[in-house]
Amino acid sequence: MGELKNLVAAQQDVVVRAKNAGRQALLAGLGLVEVLKVEGEKLQAVDFNAKAEELKAKALELKGKLQAVDVKAEAEKLQAIDLKAKAEELKALALELKGKVLAVDAKAEVEKLLAEVQKLFAELVAKGEQRAA
Repeated sequence: MGELKNLVAAQQDVVVRAKNAGRQALLAGLGLVEVLKVEGEKLQAVDFNAKAEELKAKALELKGKLQAVDVKAEAEKLQAIDLKAKAEELKALALELKGKVLAVDAKAEVEKLLAEVQKLFAELVAKGEQRAA
């Protein structure tokens, strides 16, 4: 009889945990809806015609700068570069970077990323609770 009680209690615990997980997922969804609503309001406030004019002006400015570039002079500069010296420089830099990559503690980085994800999820749940209230 004791085993049956334990089995029932374990099943009830699973149901409670599933309900809590479902509630948190629902609240995170509500939080996401709230974030998207705010971002949508920001987008509605943007004057796209003004942005288009701004981008057009920048494009014209870049066009002028590109027309001012002396391609022949730039090509001569490129030909003057000592490729062997650059290759050695890049090889040394690659070896230095390889050492730095090997020194990175991947486990610590993953734990840091996981903590950030959990923080973001908690924020979404909090926003969902505020919206549900």
